[in-house]
Amino acid sequence: MLSNPDSTSMETIFDSGCLVVHTDTLSALLVSDIHLGFHDELSKLSGISFPSEHRSMLKKLKTLIEKHSVSSLYIIGDLKHTISPDSSFNWQTIPNFMTQLSENTDVILIPGNHDGAIESLLPRNIKVADVRGVVLCKTEDCSIGLVHGHAWPSPEVIDSRMIVIGHSHPSLTRTRVVSARLPGRQTRRRYAGPLPVILRSRLNKNCLRENIGIPQGQEDSDGVLITLPSFNTLISGLPLNQQGAKLQGPLFESGCVDLPTSEVYSIDGVFLGSVEFLQAQSNETIK
Repeated sequence: MLSNPDSTSMETIFDSGCLVVHTDTLSALLVSDIHLGFHDELSKLSGISFPSEHRSMLKKLKTLIEKHSVSSLYIIGDLKHTISPDSSFNWQTIPNFMTQLSENTDVILIPGNHDGAIESLLPRNIKVADVRGVVLCKTEDCSIGLVHGHAWPSPEVIDSRMIVIGHSHPSLTRTRVVSARLPGRQTRRRYAGPLPVILRSRLNKNCLRENIGIPQGQEDSDGVLITLPSFNTLISGLPLNQQGAKLQGPLFESGCVDLPTSEVYSIDGVFLGSVEFLQAQSNETIK
């Protein structure tokens, strides 16, 4: 669970790389970077045929919606993978995928950089927010803004105590020690695949305000930034435990986010350490 010291009635839970928000009047599931159709690009790049991932992701999302009894689903950008909507997979899959998702819950999409002309693929009951984000809640107990992360957030989103984004696909690189039949060497370290993670960072909101050209807030400069991983398990992500790791998007590239001290959590909310700690640990392991 992600604690919120400023709130007495808001509960936030990490589950499967998503964030669940419950208040007295709100129940929402936040998910990012579904990237429907990514298997096509992966198949072309690797020469290996990958099956479509949309059925398993649809089942997983429906399970999460039912498990947490949410009334709203917010997709924080990059619903599809191809920037253009013009692919047979998009037309054959996305309308039905979104129709099934919206059967028992309201669905709101905040467009990402891969969601070009996304409205043409969506059923009419799917709400599409502004690319600069949307305010999920704005009360004394719940103050959360949502934006994909490839564009600057709106002033209203910046005013939120917590901002949730996607876009950068944070992960950790896993390694394993295996036996090695080499002279003078008994073991070798092998790459064991990526581990998607969730990032909790300190955010300088006045830094954001300065970059978009609006007045700074004298008593409202400190915020919390949550970066969700890709919901698509085929996406490897950007490894945070490698030296010199950098995340994408204007919030990170502007220096408004304190990346080294950021807290890293598993997709189910287990604290793994800070970015600087995990980088130091990885560096020591390589030695």
